[in-house]
Formats: sequence, C-alpha cells, structure tokens
Amino acid sequence: MSRTPRSNPDVGYGRAMPWIDLGPELSVRELDASRWQAQGSCACSSSWLWFEDANSPKTRRAETICETCPVRRTCLAASLVYAEEFGVWGGVPACKRRPLLLRLASGELLGTVLDDALEQQDSKVA
Repeated sequence: MSRTPRSNPDVGYGRAMPWIDLGPELSVRELDASRWQAQGSCACSSSWLWFEDANSPKTRRAETICETCPVRRTCLAASLVYAEEFGVWGGVPACKRRPLLLRLASGELLGTVLDDALEQQDSKVA
C-alpha cells in the first residue's frame, strides 16, 4: 500500500489515517473530539471564525484565539490524523496543514511534525 494521503478508498472522513505514525505520544482514542474539544478556547465561539479563507481577518482572529489554547496540540494532531480538509485547527489553516500531511505520509512521527508546526506558528506570531 502506498503511504500517501487518501490512498485507501476504504479510509474516509471521520476515520484516522492508518499511514500516520502516532508514535508513543498519542493514541486515536485520545484524539477523539469528544474527549478534548470542550476544553478548547474556541468551545464557546462561533464556528464561522474557523472556516474562512486562509488569509482572511477572521482566520487570523481564529489563529490568535488558538495561540493560548490548552488543547492546541491535540487539536492540530486530530486534524492531521483525521485529515481535516477545511478550517483552522490548532491555529493552522488547512492550506498550511497539507505539507504537514505530506511529511506524515513520508513516515515522520506525528510528534515531530506537531513540534515543528507549532514552533513555526509561535515564531510567526512573536
């Protein structure tokens, strides 16, 4: 089987991508949205912030809200593991998650990709 995103037609929306190496840090069970989403800084916000174009003021506002979110890392991890195609997750819009998915498809550990992505986002803000 190829290690590329969406290479298996039996793997669809709402299912973890089997080609992602979660490493020892996370499990699919931990990434289940019902376990962490209520703790997010966005839990009481309107969903429209998270589903705008990548460079819109609303998206930048969503990214700002994500900066101090206590579940930011888990949120970004879940978006990658479940290959979310839209929205801002963990402060990273969909267009910026695509390269992260390619890194995961090449065999990099999820934790390494998360560390790099969050460090880049944090340095962009600083």
